Amino acid sequence: MWMQNRQVQKLGGGRLEKFGVRLWSQLQFGAIYSRKERAVYNLLRQVQRDRRTLLTAFEGYLVYSSARAQEKRPGAFAEVGVFQGGSARIICEAKGDRRLDLFDTFEGLPATTDKDAGVHQANQYTCSLESVQEYLKNYPNVHYHKGLFPDSTHDVPEQTYAFAHFDVDLYASTRACLEYFYPRMIPGGIMLSHDYDILEGVKQAFQEFFADKPETIIEQPTTQCVVVKIG
Repeated sequence: MWMQNRQVQKLGGGRLEKFGVRLWSQLQFGAIYSRKERAVYNLLRQVQRDRRTLLTAFEGYLVYSSARAQEKRPGAFAEVGVFQGGSARIICEAKGDRRLDLFDTFEGLPATTDKDAGVHQANQYTCSLESVQEYLKNYPNVHYHKGLFPDSTHDVPEQTYAFAHFDVDLYASTRACLEYFYPRMIPGGIMLSHDYDILEGVKQAFQEFFADKPETIIEQPTTQCVVVKIG
């Protein structure tokens, strides 16, 4: 299974990887259709039709439900690792008029380290800033920050966060997200990460960072994990 995941990640967001995500999602969409709000089902379907996400249907739903759960809490929303903007659109539908900060190089992944097991290559998952801005143009209060995180936070006001979504694939990038957002999360704030249990670097970064913290890493039946800030 691990070797299969490695091969999927090396596809770099191309047609084969997107086909695999869509194929796996077909079964999941049936469950969402039968049990969840029709508007949310339609949103997730539309994002996949747009071919702008590498999240499965269940993963997209968890992004939506986690963001929606924070709708009435104080604090901004954020996403690091935007790719083509699919998960950002899901967050936009859940956030109302809340501020959303989107961070990405918009030039693909940075260089990997030995902690990432050679799964990725530099510049995978490239999408232009202008393309994402066009895709999300109808949503208010969305702010874009281009560059390597956390250097790209230089123009972000000092603020607290109620929800942060990470989809950065690499050890160093995941560690940077945790170091930046953890002290800025409100009590009860949610940090949600993609690829926790299929990418060694992501998992190692979480486990190391929270080894001396009171919070527990909550593994999901998807590839994701959730951490809820205690205080």
